Amino acid sequence: MQGLVTVFGGSGFLGAQVTRALTKQGYRVRVAVRRPGLAYRLPLMGDVGQVELVQANLRNPASIGRALDGAEGCINLVGLLYESGRQRFQSLHVQGAEEIAKACAARGIGRMVQVSAIGALHMQALEALATGFVK
Repeated sequence: MQGLVTVFGGSGFLGAQVTRALTKQGYRVRVAVRRPGLAYRLPLMGDVGQVELVQANLRNPASIGRALDGAEGCINLVGLLYESGRQRFQSLHVQGAEEIAKACAARGIGRMVQVSAIGALHMQALEALATGFVK
């Protein structure tokens, strides 16, 4: 089995597909999610012990660090399509991604993939995309 890759946001649509692809390639996958109880199906994507769930919150740097301990790669798929409650574009797509990058650097993790969501765009940019032109 190959090395360990931490996937943030692994319980979403894209995250589940990435987790599946990594397990098929023989990687061990640590899926970092806010609510591990809702991601119960993910460990079934690999062999016994190949996929592990850990609780992590991008607003909590210590939980990010714990999720990355021992990993040799990181993929951030946390995506917010619209703001709601305490979930804000700035805190997740900017500050959260920055905290993950800092934690990777502190642990010597040289491979990090960052994926954002269309919801991170400003509404004017979304309108421009929808209409096919930029004002």
